[in-house]
Amino acid sequence: MREASAAPLLVAVDAGYFRSEGLSPQLAFFDNDESVSAAVASGKVDIGMAALSAAFYRNAAAHRLKIVASRSSDQTGFPMYVFLISKEASAAGFSGVRGLSNARIGVADADSGEYYGLYSAAILPFATALHAARQGRSLLRLSDFAQWQQGVVFASAQKIAADRTLMERFMRAYQRGTAEYALNFLSYDDGGDFIPGSHYAQYLDSIARQLNMPSDILARTKTYCDRRANLDAADIAKQVQFWQSRGRIDKSMVAADLLDLSFIGEEHSASH
Repeated sequence: MREASAAPLLVAVDAGYFRSEGLSPQLAFFDNDESVSAAVASGKVDIGMAALSAAFYRNAAAHRLKIVASRSSDQTGFPMYVFLISKEASAAGFSGVRGLSNARIGVADADSGEYYGLYSAAILPFATALHAARQGRSLLRLSDFAQWQQGVVFASAQKIAADRTLMERFMRAYQRGTAEYALNFLSYDDGGDFIPGSHYAQYLDSIARQLNMPSDILARTKTYCDRRANLDAADIAKQVQFWQSRGRIDKSMVAADLLDLSFIGEEHSASH
């Protein structure tokens, strides 16, 4: 999708890392994450990037999709979701997580990753909330209370088996992109001030154009991705258990069966 979490991939393209691997990736953008999963399952695209949700896990089980790397995670300092607090609640003193008790909280979809986050803290896309914040409404960042694996890179087991060399080349380029992204977008000094990398302005402008997003919004909504695209496998296991406990996915599903961490050199038990 055209959102900030695609930035590490776009950095890898801009920096020529795919070209160095003899690849010429053709990017296909979709309107929603479920369409991305469907495109990978049908073979329309080779590799997908999407948010984790109950629907994703159902599709992964049905079509033997394998998670191979991280796209994004909700981390302190790099919020992807926030509470948008009403003016009335703010005026009444709501200012932190203690105010959530007995509060009425709106969430877009009971199958969404945001719903999972709600049970650790809770949710509205950060970029969306920024517009409301300009109208004087307060924001409370989810990542101040909980960190979780939000989005992943994945491919079908059939594609991996049929063209492992392609996957290895893709991952080498992608990991160079995530490292370059971290260097340019995710560095802060001990005082908490942002340290832009030497190519920050160039990448910011290029990514904003490709995502059809104003560069100032992208600068404020940059997402976190591990510099080696490592996954929080332990959190993925928790997500699977969460959706199983609510009857959203089959209880026979095993989180480890959804993972192929060999491309990032990790074992199934890895957690970062």
